[in-house]
Amino acid sequence: MFVDMSILQRGTTVTRSITARANAELQKLFDGAEMPINTRRAYGVQWRQFAAWCSERGWLALPARPRVVVLYLAELAGEGLSPGTLRAACNAIAKAHELTGHRSPITDPIVLRWRRRLIEQVASEPQQVAPLTAENMRQIVASMGHDLVALRDRALLLVGYAAMLRRAELVGLDVEDVLTLGTTLELRVRDRRILIPRGRREATCPVHAADAWIRGADLRGGPLFLRINRWGQLGGRLSDRSVGLIVQARARDAGLSMKGISADSLRVGAPAERRLL
Repeated sequence: MFVDMSILQRGTTVTRSITARANAELQKLFDGAEMPINTRRAYGVQWRQFAAWCSERGWLALPARPRVVVLYLAELAGEGLSPGTLRAACNAIAKAHELTGHRSPITDPIVLRWRRRLIEQVASEPQQVAPLTAENMRQIVASMGHDLVALRDRALLLVGYAAMLRRAELVGLDVEDVLTLGTTLELRVRDRRILIPRGRREATCPVHAADAWIRGADLRGGPLFLRINRWGQLGGRLSDRSVGLIVQARARDAGLSMKGISADSLRVGAPAERRLL
């Protein structure tokens, strides 16, 4: 689908130095916002990307002009990103405006019209899942911190990747389904028994990551992967949708290309890659 850039860009450029400063101050807009931590992180990732994109072009991210939002969505669609990613970007932009008391550009007729067209465009194209390599996993882990959320996400990603689990299988694990046998991690997944060997590097070792999460969260039983609120308090079992949000947020934080990245990226690709962790 062709977007007439000359029409959409008309009147949107302002002084780059001013917008760069303004957009830089908005990078941490979602930090501390009153919402579940996974939602806050997902919004934050999408918003930081939009703000940085605007800064590169000398455009204000907040309040954002409707034409700027259309250009951004058109670029995401041109990169072959999924309808879900376009919707997530719109949600983050709308929420940022709501938090700061600005009218959301997402409700503008031109945005609504182009959003529908662009989503229909990418939805009609076959979506190919991009596999994560062992090198990708090392990049992701290296970009993560050491707080409780990072402990959980590291274990979630490395265990899911090493065992090539579907997201429902991953969040369906209980602490009782995980057993460490010397240097091997044994998982009981439904009617299967999966053995995961210790990794070559401690940083990307799924056995070490699972143990660190269980000890760090002081888990005695029940769901293995839990929600965590902004105060570091543990909640109920993660939803399978959360897996995709975590994979995408962590991949984006590591600077990876987001084309085709989803929860399924953990389980597709060559099994031999898992032995390189």
